[in-house]
Order: sequence, then structure tokens, then C-alpha cells
Amino acid sequence: MLEFILENESEKETLELPVPPQTFSINKSIKINTEELNGIGEVAIQGQRKLDTITINSFFPTQVYNFVQYRDFPAPYDCVELLNKWRLGGSLLRLIITETDINLPVLVESFEYGERDGTGDVYFTLNLKEYREFEQGG
Repeated sequence: MLEFILENESEKETLELPVPPQTFSINKSIKINTEELNGIGEVAIQGQRKLDTITINSFFPTQVYNFVQYRDFPAPYDCVELLNKWRLGGSLLRLIITETDINLPVLVESFEYGERDGTGDVYFTLNLKEYREFEQGG
């Protein structure tokens, strides 16, 4: 079974999702510009690769369901607090999804959460964007 792990290596904090999402998606794309050329018309010009983005939908449970990955998971709003801290602080995280090739540095682009069924479980959508280092010219 896939495990979804977020690590904040600088703060030595880790959040493993207790309920793995039923689905997730990663977007890998490149920039494509279009230009109009006289006599030819519109042409596509391939650019550089864009940053990967990944969307994860799941929930933080209030109780141990038979499908949770592990037993000693944090309370739902403790998870929310941690993700908001990372988002607002611009923390560099590492996303690891076991049994896949996904192991990349990311930033939290957006985090939406709320309750829906009266159980106290907190459902969320987490959008992550790849982080790529760059050097500025001097």
C-alpha cells in the first residue's frame, strides 16, 4: 500500500497521512509558446519544463478506522495546524510516495480543509508545487 509522507527536514518534522488518498495526480508539463509566422501560420515552440504540481485529497480521521495506515496518528486539527505552519512559513518539504518514483522537494501552494459528515474527520485538498533551486547572477 502506498504511503504518503511529508518531511520538513530543517525542523525535523514529519507528517505521514493516516488515510492514503484513493487517487492523486501529478502534473508534469513544459511551457509551449505559439507564434504567428508569415506564410506558415501558427507554430508551437517548445520551452523549458515547468515545475511539477501534485494534488492530494484525503482526510484526517478522529478515530481508528480499519483502513488507516497506522494507529498513533495526530488529531485532525494538529495536522491542520502543522500544514498551515509549513504553508505560511514557506517551509521546504520533501514529498515521498512509497512504491512510486515520487520523492521531491515541494512547497505548499494551497491547503483547503473542512468537516462534512459530523464525525469530526477533517477532509482536505493539498496542492504542492515542486521546489527547484536556482542561483541568481551576481
